[in-house]
Amino acid sequence: MNAPMPNGQPSADLCTCGGPTGLPAPAVPPDAVQVTGDARPDGPTALSVVLLGTGAGPYPAPGRQGASTAVVVGDRTYLVDAGYGALRKYAQAGLRLSDLRAVFLTHLHSDHTADLFNLFLLGWGPANHGVNQPVHIAGPGPDRTLPGHPQPGTEGMLTHLLAAFGQDVAVRLRTSTRTPLAELVRPHDLVSPPVGQDLLVYEDDRVRVTAREVPHPPLHQSFGYRFETEEGVVAVSGDTAYSDSVGELAAGADLLVHETMEPDFYRGLGYSDRLLDFLTASHTAPADVGRLATAAGARRVALSHIGPPDPREVGDDDWTRKVAATYTGPVVVGHDLTRLVPLH
Repeated sequence: MNAPMPNGQPSADLCTCGGPTGLPAPAVPPDAVQVTGDARPDGPTALSVVLLGTGAGPYPAPGRQGASTAVVVGDRTYLVDAGYGALRKYAQAGLRLSDLRAVFLTHLHSDHTADLFNLFLLGWGPANHGVNQPVHIAGPGPDRTLPGHPQPGTEGMLTHLLAAFGQDVAVRLRTSTRTPLAELVRPHDLVSPPVGQDLLVYEDDRVRVTAREVPHPPLHQSFGYRFETEEGVVAVSGDTAYSDSVGELAAGADLLVHETMEPDFYRGLGYSDRLLDFLTASHTAPADVGRLATAAGARRVALSHIGPPDPREVGDDDWTRKVAATYTGPVVVGHDLTRLVPLH
């Protein structure tokens, strides 16, 4: 494993790509490259990561949209979560839905799933490089710990969504020659692995993806994912409190994409004690992100699922300073359409 670069020495492989947000453009290191088009890397096994959406929470905020991260290997895309705005950001990044191979849901909160079905409903069919082959969707199973009847998991959610939009789907099948949508959407409920063990959730000739459960109470299941490729290793924490499980998932990773939240910010906004307790118990403060990355030996950290999400409320320097207090490697404060390439 290569030694981490000293903090404050940005590498030339950090790019920010995408369209305007209505806010001032985020600061980009002077040796970075600005790109506005195709985010796919060159070469069949080349690796890049695009932070499509980097905001925390279901309420829309200026500057950042819902959580979604694309791991791109050559001409194949693997997506972690699909929060609100994910489809638009996917298109702005120059990614093709025909290249989408799998979606991995960390958990079933709405800010991670709101745009999931839109990937297929709006991006279905061979026109405009849309989805035209099966896409595997892995995520949590049913939750029997919630009040009332058991709540559906990933498979149940997609089954209900296909039924809810059945009229639209049927009309489009009648008016065009395309593969039935139900044959392209391949959901799979994940079974929790034993504590401290990885769960293999997907593998092809480009990538091997494993998952571990991470603590995001009160949810019954929440997962982090590790992507192993020829060009490097990427770990994505999902929503989680500080956890050794994430550290083990990210061991020696070239890039750790980790959520972060600053609960103290919300104390002055009239949030209830119950909600503040939830935020503290189920998310990771920036200094703890640094501690975890240091323990894991991660070469680089990118912050995503950032709360508060509005960059005018907490600036990049504040996030970086808090992570850098416990981590000496390079820190990227994620903004929508931030791209990192190469990673290895």
